Amino acid sequence: MLQRTYYNEQDLRKRQIDTLKIFNDNVLEIDENTEYRVEFTADGKSMSLTVILSPDFPNEKPSIFVNPAIQHPWISENNAQVVGAPGLINYTQHSDLGRVVQAIIREFQRSLPSLDDKSDASTQSLVSAQSLMFPELSELTVDELQEILENQDLQDKLLENSPQLVELELETEELMSSIERIAQDNIAKQRSLDDLKTEVIDRISTIVQMKMNYEELHRKHQKLAEMYDPHRIRDCLKIAAMQADEDAEGIAEQFLLGNMPVETFIVKFAEKRAMGQARRAREERLAHQLAQLDRATT
Repeated sequence: MLQRTYYNEQDLRKRQIDTLKIFNDNVLEIDENTEYRVEFTADGKSMSLTVILSPDFPNEKPSIFVNPAIQHPWISENNAQVVGAPGLINYTQHSDLGRVVQAIIREFQRSLPSLDDKSDASTQSLVSAQSLMFPELSELTVDELQEILENQDLQDKLLENSPQLVELELETEELMSSIERIAQDNIAKQRSLDDLKTEVIDRISTIVQMKMNYEELHRKHQKLAEMYDPHRIRDCLKIAAMQADEDAEGIAEQFLLGNMPVETFIVKFAEKRAMGQARRAREERLAHQLAQLDRATT
């Protein structure tokens, strides 16, 4: 069964910050993991976005401020905070912070926002701001606008044709495709990892079996080596020769006590004596050879 990868809160936070640096140029870190400034130009004017991440980020959406202050439908009336961007409105922990900021910068570059001269916003500026998002509204009459407000189908159609929403949908589809590709790559890598794991286990089993066979053969070798050791053979010959002599003496005692006829005594006594002499001769010859070998190796 394939294992899923789980990320803790710190990993998710770092991943979001990484997307900020991937999808945007000129990202400056003001306060590590907390505050960043993204510089850009709009119609030749130098601007920047300040991105502030709360301790609960990414479960809580980021706070983004534009500098210098501008009039725009996405900007709060009381301060320079960006509040109306679709990416912020629909922000979740699975969103890409970098793409959200990128979309805000593109909107400001396209709409060419006017710098705030600290004058009060008029009704005309508000209408112009709404036209930036829905330019087709500026060509409608009051009755037509009222009809849109009262008709859900017309509202849905207007939203479907919104360039911002279309772009957001395209970016979402691109992100989903990227996630799917990454998931497929992970599945392929997991299969390869499982195959390698099985191969390693098989090799370990083979090595264990080979080691057991080696230890068994080593024990047999040690036993045979002890059994056929020249010094041990010499000692065995010496003991066997002494045993043959003792057997011959025992036969002689039985004969002297009259417990054995002459013919039997001669055969058995001669056999034991010959056996003892043969073993003693072999023992002496082997002892001589071992002495020569010791002198040659010292």
